Amino acid sequence: MNRIKASLSHFLLSVSIFSIVIFVLIFYWFPAPYFNAGGGWQGLKIVAGVDLVLGPLLTLIIFDIKKTRTKLVGDLIVIAALQFSALAWGVTTIYNQRPVAVVFFEQSFLTVPAESLTKQGVDISSLKQFSDISPPLIYAKKPKDIEELMLMAKLSAEQALPPHHQINLYRSLAQNYDDVRTYQVDINQIITANNEMKSDLMVILSESNTTITDYDYFPLRSKYYTIILMFTHDGELVNHIVVPLRKPS
Repeated sequence: MNRIKASLSHFLLSVSIFSIVIFVLIFYWFPAPYFNAGGGWQGLKIVAGVDLVLGPLLTLIIFDIKKTRTKLVGDLIVIAALQFSALAWGVTTIYNQRPVAVVFFEQSFLTVPAESLTKQGVDISSLKQFSDISPPLIYAKKPKDIEELMLMAKLSAEQALPPHHQINLYRSLAQNYDDVRTYQVDINQIITANNEMKSDLMVILSESNTTITDYDYFPLRSKYYTIILMFTHDGELVNHIVVPLRKPS
C-alpha cells in the first residue's frame, strides 16, 4: 500500500466516524431547530476539521513503505492517538454547548447551553420538571420584587449569568403561556418583508391544512440565527421558520 492509498483508507474510516457524530449531533444533541440556533453547524466544522483532515493528512505525510513494519505501525498508532485526542476534545466541546433548555425571557426564546448550567452545579435532568419535551421549554419570569431584581442583576454582572441562565427564575412555560402570548410577533409584518420566509410558511400551512391565525409566533434568538417558533394557542411547539441570514452590504 502506498501513501495515497493509506491516506484514502484513513479518510474513509474517518468519514464513517464522522457520520456517527453527525447522527448523534442532529438527532440527540441539537434536534431541529436548534442545530442552527445552538451552534451545531459551527461545532460540526470543528469535528470535520479534526476527523476528516488531521488524521488522513498526517498519514499522507508520514506513511512510507520503506519504513520497517514496526516503525510504520508505531507511527500510525501515534497518529491515531493524536486524532482521537483531538476528536474527543471537539466532541466534548460540542456536547457542552448542546442546548439543554429553551427559555423565554421578556420578548423572545433563547437557548441555554449545558455548560452554563453544569457550572452552576445544576443537574440537567432536573429541568424535566418544567417540560416533558427535550430540550424543555421554560419561562424565565422577570422578578418584580426589588431585592430579586437586584439579585438578577448581580448574577448577570458578577457571574456573567444572563437572566435566561438563572435557574431561580425558571417557571413552567405551559402554566404561564397566557402571559407569554402577549409577546408574540406580528408574523404578517415579518413575511411581508421576506418572501423566502413567506414561502416556507405557506408550505407548512398547506401541509398541515391550517391558516396563519391558527398559530402564535415567537422569535428564537441566537448569535448564529434567528428562528420563528410556531406554537398552537394552547402552547404546544409544532414547527419553525428559519430567518435568512442578512447578506453583507
